[in-house]
Order: sequence, then structure tokens, then C-alpha cells
Amino acid sequence: MSSTNLTKQSVRTDAQCTALEELHQQFRLPTAELKKVSSHLVEEMREGLKTHNATVPMLPSFIKHHPTGQEQGEYLALELSGSYARTFLVHLHGKGRITTRQQKYRITENLKRGSITALIDFLARCVDSFLLFVGKQSVEAAPLALGFSISFPLNQTAINHASVRRWTKDFEITGADNQNLSALLQNSLNKLKAPVVVKAVLNGTAGCLLAHNYRSLDTLLACTVSTGTNAAYWEKAVKVVKYDIKGAKEDDEVIMDTEWGSFGDDNPNYLPRTFYDNTVNRESINPGVHLFEKMISGLYLGEIVRCIMVDFLDRRLIFDGQYTKELNTPYFFEVSYMSAIEMDSSEDLEDTKHILETILNIPTTTLVDRQMVKRFCGLVGQRAARLTAAAMSAVIDKRNVLETGLSVSVEGSIYEHYPSFPERVNTGIREIYGANVDLINIGVTRDGNGIGAALAAMIACTRD
Repeated sequence: MSSTNLTKQSVRTDAQCTALEELHQQFRLPTAELKKVSSHLVEEMREGLKTHNATVPMLPSFIKHHPTGQEQGEYLALELSGSYARTFLVHLHGKGRITTRQQKYRITENLKRGSITALIDFLARCVDSFLLFVGKQSVEAAPLALGFSISFPLNQTAINHASVRRWTKDFEITGADNQNLSALLQNSLNKLKAPVVVKAVLNGTAGCLLAHNYRSLDTLLACTVSTGTNAAYWEKAVKVVKYDIKGAKEDDEVIMDTEWGSFGDDNPNYLPRTFYDNTVNRESINPGVHLFEKMISGLYLGEIVRCIMVDFLDRRLIFDGQYTKELNTPYFFEVSYMSAIEMDSSEDLEDTKHILETILNIPTTTLVDRQMVKRFCGLVGQRAARLTAAAMSAVIDKRNVLETGLSVSVEGSIYEHYPSFPERVNTGIREIYGANVDLINIGVTRDGNGIGAALAAMIACTRD
């Protein structure tokens, strides 16, 4: 492409410029708006600590002991997330050092839509196979303590007693109502004569918090920004009004699973939603549910951008009015395409052109088309990061611990791999707290669900 053509194609029409500016205004989140979102989330968290039917559920883990970082020993962990189960042998060395061995097993579609018995029996076989892999299958040896991490909201009554509150993602498990996961897994392991004792069950985000806590004792909060989003944090046990946490003293803390993805469900005006957010919500499989998650998580970001593209196409502002089946297919435009487009720094946006013309099958695109789509992705991605920053600050403000300094653990495919996401989060945090941002240390915890499950098993053993 000649420089003359490049310059010519880079000129936007007045209508395009006006539409882009209007879009920018819809998606921009100035500092005052960030603080307002944060304040509303604090309000809903407080309500969740008081009542059982709050929008933000605030589910207790019954984990009441911080790791010291000096614990030692070997523990097993089992993690069930989305499409995979993982098993871990976690060796705690003290001084915050951990080594692991692990294996991954695919969860088939029939297991995701089958009975709880079939799923748990499969997970038990994974553990049994893993014991053979690591040479720990001898039934004469002392049984290994296991922690079970599961990335679904849990109704928990003790560290080793929890049932799934609601199956999310694409799981439709039958027969699981009020079933204690710990007992189910233990029964399946016993049938295999596996030398394992299930000591703890916990939500995956609580596991990430424990894992980061082992090496950073001031860790307050762990959050996940991936296909979905969630956060867990240390709360004063006496603040959990809706539960009687036995033996809790004034300074005791307990890990709370916020399930903050549902923030705003009962108060949609708490969130800076746009026409496109309303469209995605209305046409989703769960309208009115998880409104906050639908604004920041990987499952929905690409769909928001697709809705913007379709709207601009309807208004004949891009693609010269060329529709395609792919562009009209909900969720066809994935967050991975957004990521590639945001990373495209070539002069004529060749990677963006490939996605639009080869994957979305748009016959031809101009440089202006590609620049505008790149801008769509930037606006949606930046807003997701800034909303994440607002949610983090809500937890920090709720606990009022900024002055003493704290650490935050973050994990998930969006936070770790989406272009500039951590930097955008940090910018939002800095705008909220100014110079005090230096008191907040944000780090990534890899394999946190599994490592945290092993630490939960260790804590349960120590308590016993």
C-alpha cells in the first residue's frame, strides 16, 4: 500500500469522528466515577455480610488461620475449574518457598452435564492416578491430607463441609443439591483404597489468597479476572453478622468469597452500563445476572465489541455496509481477537485485517475500519481494567488497611495476558489513592487454586 493511499484511507468522516467521540464518552470512567463504583460495591459487601440473600453473597470459607510462611510438609490438592481438573503434590519448605508436581485432566462434556457421582468418581480416579505418578500410592504409608479447590460458589458450614451453591460456566450437574463435596470425594477415594484424607474444601479464589499469603504475609485480597471474575479477602470474623463463627475473637479474621461478579444485579444503576452492555445482558443465557462480570470478564468482552461493530455497521460507519454470518453470530468474536488487535502495531494493522477479513469474512476493510475496531477494543479493554481497579479499592476501603500497606494477588487469563491490562489497573488504582498507591503491592499468583487448596489442608491438619 502506497503512502498516498494510506493517508487517504486514514481520514475519518465527520460522522465517524462524532460516533467515536460519543462511544468514548460512554466507556470512559473518570476518577470520580471509579470512586463511586467502589463506594457502591462497599455498600453491597456490607449488606452481604448481614443477610443471606444479598446481591453480593459474601460466602465464608471458615478458614480462620493465616499461613505464617514457615509451615513445612507435603500435601495433596485437587482443583476443579472449567474444562480441566488438576492434581498437585505441594511441598512446603518454609520461608515462603513452595515446590509442586502436578498433572492436568480434561473434563469431558458428558461429565459437565452428568451426575455429581460420575464427576466425583472421575476426580477420585485422577487423584489415584496422580498418586501412582508421584510414587505415593502405597496404602501402608500414612495417608496424605488433601484440599479440594472448586471454582464455583459454595455454601460452606465448616472447612471440610461445603456444597455447590450454583453450578456456573457450562456445568449442569445433577444430584448435587446440598451434597457435601468433601464426603463425596472421600467415599470415592475410599472405594479406590487411595491413601488420602480430604481435609478441606474451598473456593478457588480463596485458594489464591492463601497461596499468595504464604509468601507475602500482608496479603489482603486475591482476585481472578479470567473467563469470569471473583475475589476473596480476609474479613474480621465479628463483621460476618449472618453467621455465628464459633470461637471468633475480636481480632480473628476469616476468608470471605465475595462472588462480586453479581455486583449491581439488584441495583443496575450502580454500574456505568451502556447500550451495548444492555444488549449483551438481554441476549445472554442469564439476563439480569452477573452484571458486573459481564462488563469485565473474558467471556463477554469480545461480545461487547461485536455489538459495537454491528451497531456501527447498521449506521453504515464501518465496513461499507458489508454484513457477514460470522459478525452476526453472538460470541463469535472472542476476547483473543481483541487481544491480537490491541497488540497490532503494524502501520496498516495487518493482524487486524486478517481477523476482520479472514476470520469474520468481511470482504474488504479500509485502514479507517481497522483503526476504529482497534479503538473499540481499546475502550472496552480499558474500561474492564478500570472497573477491576475500582473493585479492588472497594475491598481495601472496606477493611481500611491502606495505611499499614498490603499485598494483592491477581490471576487469570485476562489479567495475565490481555495487553496492558495490569498497567491500566495500576493507573486506576493510582487515580483513586494518589501517592498512597505505593503502599499496595500487586502480584500474580500462578497455580494459586491448587497451592491454596494444599495450604487449606495444612491449616485443617494444624487445627486438628
